[in-house]
Amino acid sequence: MRLTFIAGAAAAASLITAVPATAVAQPGGVSASCNIDLNQPKELAMLSLSYQQAKSSQNADQRKKLLMTLAKELDTKPERYAKNLAGYHFMLSEVYKMWALEPGQPAAPVRSSIGLVSSPTEAIDLVTATDAAYKAIVAASPACEADIKAQRQNELWLAQTQAALTASSAGKLDSAEYYAKRSMLLSDGPYAHYVLANVSNLKNDKKAAIMHWRHVIERAGSDTSYRDLKSGSMYYVAMTQLELAGSAQGADQVALAKDAAGSFKALIANAPDSPDVPNHYNNWAEALTLSKDTASMGEVYAEMLANPDKQSDMTLAVGGVIATRANKSDDALKLFEASVKKNPNSRDGLRNFAATLYGKDRFKEMFDPSRKLVALDPNNYDAWMFFAYASQGMGKSAKLPAEKKAWTDSLVKYQTFAENLPVKVEVAGFSRGAEQATLTLALEQVAATGSYTVTAEFLDEAGNLVASATAETGALKKGDRKNVELKATGQKIYAYRYKPIK
Repeated sequence: MRLTFIAGAAAAASLITAVPATAVAQPGGVSASCNIDLNQPKELAMLSLSYQQAKSSQNADQRKKLLMTLAKELDTKPERYAKNLAGYHFMLSEVYKMWALEPGQPAAPVRSSIGLVSSPTEAIDLVTATDAAYKAIVAASPACEADIKAQRQNELWLAQTQAALTASSAGKLDSAEYYAKRSMLLSDGPYAHYVLANVSNLKNDKKAAIMHWRHVIERAGSDTSYRDLKSGSMYYVAMTQLELAGSAQGADQVALAKDAAGSFKALIANAPDSPDVPNHYNNWAEALTLSKDTASMGEVYAEMLANPDKQSDMTLAVGGVIATRANKSDDALKLFEASVKKNPNSRDGLRNFAATLYGKDRFKEMFDPSRKLVALDPNNYDAWMFFAYASQGMGKSAKLPAEKKAWTDSLVKYQTFAENLPVKVEVAGFSRGAEQATLTLALEQVAATGSYTVTAEFLDEAGNLVASATAETGALKKGDRKNVELKATGQKIYAYRYKPIK
C-alpha cells in the first residue's frame, strides 16, 4: 500500500509474549496496485500535516488538540472528499485509531469529545468506527483489499487482543469475550478465537470451544509464528472430542469418537517429534475403540512397524500395548522387542516384552528380559513372577522327571521370593525431559513394619549413570501404601533403576 505524500507509516507496538511480533502488519509499500493519495483534494492535503504531527507528538495535550482538529475537519462537509473516498476514509481510520489508543479513552466516547460535529451528543464506538472506515477504503478502492487486511493488524487490534488474552489468563471470562470479539472486528485472526475457545470451554460449552479451536487451526495455517497456538488448539480439539465421546451414547458416541480419532492422527502428523506423541497414539487407539472401529487399530501403529528406527522407545512400547488391545500379538511382540532394542533399560518395554513372550508360549526366551527387568525394578512382584511363569511353562514341556522337578523347584523358588518381598513396588509414573526426570514409585508394605531409604539412579541412552536421587518413606506398617517421588536433573535422561528395598 503506497501513501502518496505521507512518508511511511506507524510501526506496531511491542507485543506481549503471547503474540509473536510477525503477527503485526507493517503498512506501507505492500502492493503497487494500492495507491492511497492524501494530496487530493486540497482540504485533505492540508490535514496531512496535522496528521503527521499527531502521529509523532509525545505531548498528550498537543496530540489531542491536533486529533480534535482532524476529526472536526473530516466531519465537516464530508462531501468535499467525495472524489477521494479511499484517502478520506484512510485518514478517518487513523484518527479513530489514534483516539482509541489514547490512555484513559472510553471505548465509546461522546462524539463531540473527540471533535466530531455531527450528532455531537451521541456515542461512537471507536473500534466499530475504525472497522467501518477500513471497509469504506476497500469499497472505494478494491485493489487495496489485501493491504487493508494487513493494515487491520495494527496497534488498536493489538490492544484489543492483549486485553482479551490478559482477561482470559485472569479468569475474567466476560471481559475476555468482549475484547476478543472487538479484536475480531479489526482482524479475524487466531488469537481472538483462541480466547473465545478458552471462554467457551470454561463455560462448559464444549462444542463452541471446538468450533473456535478449529478456527484457530484454519487461520494459523502454515504460519510458523502461530505454531504453538495451532498445536495447542489441535490438542484441545482432539481431547475435547474424546471427552465428549466418552460421555455420549450410541451413534453420537461413534461420530464423536471417529472425529477424535481423525484429530489425534492429524495432531501426530503436525508434530511427529513432540514428546507427547506416545500419549497421542494411545488416545487415537482409545478413540477407535469408542467408535467401534477396532479394525483400523493397525493403522495407529503401522508406521511404527514399518520404520521402528524412527520412533522413540516410549512410542514403540505404546504401539505394542495398542497391538495387544487389538489382539495382534505378533505385532505387539515386534514392537516391544523394538522398544527394548532402542532402550535396553526400558522397564515398560522389558515388562511387556516378557509378558508377550509368555502369551506366545515362548517360555525360554522370557528369562533374559526378566533378568534385565528385575535389575531395574527389583521390588516388583510381577517382575519376579515372570521367572515362575517361565519355569512353569518349561516344566510342562519337559520330558524327563528330573527336568520337570528342576523346573518345579525353580517355580517355587521364584514364587516364594516374590511373595516374601518386604515391600512391593509399582512404578506409578516416569517422565523425562531434556534436563530433568521424575520417577514416582508406589510402595506397599508387606512385612510387619519397615522404614526405607529409596534410591533411584537415572541413566542415559547408553545406560550410564546421569544422576541419582533418594527419598525417605518414614515408618510403614503392614498394608500401608505410600507414593515416593524422586526427581533428578541431568541432560538426556533416558531410563531409571532403583536399588533393592530391603
